[in-house]
Amino acid sequence: MLDGTRTAPHDGPATAAAAPARAFRPDVEGLRAVAVGLVVLFHAGVAALPGGFVGVDVFFVLSGFLITGLLVEELARTGTISIRGFYARRVRRLLPLAVLVLAVTALVSWAVVPPVDHPRVGGDVLAAALYAANWRFAGTSTEYMGADVDKSPVLHFWSLGVEEQFYVVWPLLLLLATGALLVRRRRARGPLPRAAVVRRAAVALALVGGASFAASVVLSPTTGGWAYYGLHTRAWELAVGGGLALALAAPGPLSRLPRPAAVLLGWAGVAAVVASAVLIDGSTAFPGSAALGPVLGTAALVAAGAGVGGAAVRGSASRVLSHPVPRYVGRISYAWYLWHWPFLVLGRQLGTERGWDPALVVVAAVVLSFAASALSNVLVEEPARRSRWLSLRPVRSLAAGALLTAAGVAAALVLGPARGPVEVPDQLAEQVPQVQGDVEAPAQAPAVPVLTPEQARADTERPPDCFVSYSGTRPPAECVFGDPEGTVDVAMIGDSHAMHWYPALDALARERGWRLHMWAKTACPSIDVRVWVDKYATEYDACGVWREGVLQQLEQGPRMDLLLVARSMGYVRATLGEGDEVLPGDAVGAAWQEAAERTLPRLGAVADRVLVVRDNPWAPEDVPTCLSARDPADWEGCSFDRETGTYLDEDLAVAERTAARRTGAPLGFLDMTDVLCPGARCPVVADNGVIMYVDNSHFTDTFSRSLTTELGRRIDLALRNDPLPAGGEGAGG
Repeated sequence: MLDGTRTAPHDGPATAAAAPARAFRPDVEGLRAVAVGLVVLFHAGVAALPGGFVGVDVFFVLSGFLITGLLVEELARTGTISIRGFYARRVRRLLPLAVLVLAVTALVSWAVVPPVDHPRVGGDVLAAALYAANWRFAGTSTEYMGADVDKSPVLHFWSLGVEEQFYVVWPLLLLLATGALLVRRRRARGPLPRAAVVRRAAVALALVGGASFAASVVLSPTTGGWAYYGLHTRAWELAVGGGLALALAAPGPLSRLPRPAAVLLGWAGVAAVVASAVLIDGSTAFPGSAALGPVLGTAALVAAGAGVGGAAVRGSASRVLSHPVPRYVGRISYAWYLWHWPFLVLGRQLGTERGWDPALVVVAAVVLSFAASALSNVLVEEPARRSRWLSLRPVRSLAAGALLTAAGVAAALVLGPARGPVEVPDQLAEQVPQVQGDVEAPAQAPAVPVLTPEQARADTERPPDCFVSYSGTRPPAECVFGDPEGTVDVAMIGDSHAMHWYPALDALARERGWRLHMWAKTACPSIDVRVWVDKYATEYDACGVWREGVLQQLEQGPRMDLLLVARSMGYVRATLGEGDEVLPGDAVGAAWQEAAERTLPRLGAVADRVLVVRDNPWAPEDVPTCLSARDPADWEGCSFDRETGTYLDEDLAVAERTAARRTGAPLGFLDMTDVLCPGARCPVVADNGVIMYVDNSHFTDTFSRSLTTELGRRIDLALRNDPLPAGGEGAGG
């Protein structure tokens, strides 16, 4: 249903393989209005519906119900499923409007989105055009240093990706499930026993749905975006709809439901869907078992509508849903779903730049997207779906689908993905002077940056396996950099704010003959605290597994001469207490100290000296985006106040110092703040002309590398009573 499937297959003249028209269900059409209304209101920021995203789950169930019903009818009537005819119908129904929305979105994004983000949006549009948006967003949403997927104007195409991937497999599984019957009848193709088709299809659905539901329950709390956007954790929702279609097609309790019971069941379904939209919120691991509410509620509504004859019974939920108003909204729901999100995202971006009232921007986006939906339904959806010329021969629709897909890809190229990733010249590292912390006079500010904002955004190469994103749990043993033949062992562990020191530390290790051991994981501190990941509304269980694995690698390897521990300040807002509550800021210090008292002795046992690297300054906004909106000579307009952007990790540092005193752990601190922010205003372009940040807090590789000399000097100062020797031939370890 989210994909635009109608409650009756008015797809033009029927072909030999097309399913016969089924009884029109006005209540199902009205239920589509509920689904799209929940999604639109949620995206518009209506606080009373924190779980309005469950409208997508309603769509999934309705889609499974209708498509499976049509496929099973065709299979029983003809003895097979015309794969060509099936996809021809989907092309006519889906692609014309989807490609139009993608093309318009790409063109408007080119004008509205900062140029530095054009490649990102272009990549999103490309994935959407190829029905792979769900996997793209699953990947980018787990990258701590990646762009915020919520800013993508085509984020909502993830659900279409899930459906199309499901329907690539599902007709083939139905054919396979009934293969024995088809083989016996290959010489006399014709109707098959409906009961046998339903029974075998039910077995296939049970296997697919059961496996998917189990995966959803197990993976939703631990794999974040991969669970939310994944086909493997969403297929069960379509399977529930398909199972409902089979249950209503065969004699059984649902097909003989008494009308009073059907009325009660319908209102119970309404209650389940509405309660899910109200009670589910950002703290709910989703989909998982939490999705049972909207999924079963939708199934109850559809089953109840069959029991009361659609709109026949007064006082039934189906009667209400069959009113002309929800039916009309349901009729254009596919268009409204496609249009509303680009209007909201791009409208908010434009409104922010021009100082428009945010509430008025949202209202205007909702109203204008509805108008665009009504118009495109008349001009694009219906003509394409009813086209006699296209429907007479499926090959015409399939050819049109190929052309439309090519048009969607071309729309993505408007934003620039064809030019490939932006590269930073290798020789730039040699040309850029080193940043020095102690200078007698303030450095002269560069006239213009030596990197473009696009280059800064792309300047983030990281060693694979040794730096992992959200789901990684196994640190490999061979994460050795610097000078592999060195005799001094130095390690750096922590999160992405440890990894952005890698270019500088690796260069320093090569200069001094150190073996550099390095392990880092997205948003995962080395201190033994429980971390909450707000983006996925779950505890970060994978972090604890990774942390323990890193400690075991250190305990099993050579003793470290120096262990550097770096972490973001973000845990001030993401530390869990003994229960499942996120601790308020004034309570984080005590929890962090307790955890540090557990961790620091273990760190001290594997290293002669341990240094905590104080977190770097944080800009209040994305730096490349800010710079791309200005003249290069006006880069200082993106600088920020030292008072509000530095030492944001003070509570964590105080807790670590206290824990070190209490445990006697050999702990020191490495503080580069005065180098990174030498005055009252923190620069975003260093005195050597290099853009410092790839986003709002992570260094570009080029800038990190330019800190090599100063980093080495600061390490020496921190260890001035017992300096670290240079490695190499004849050096002691």
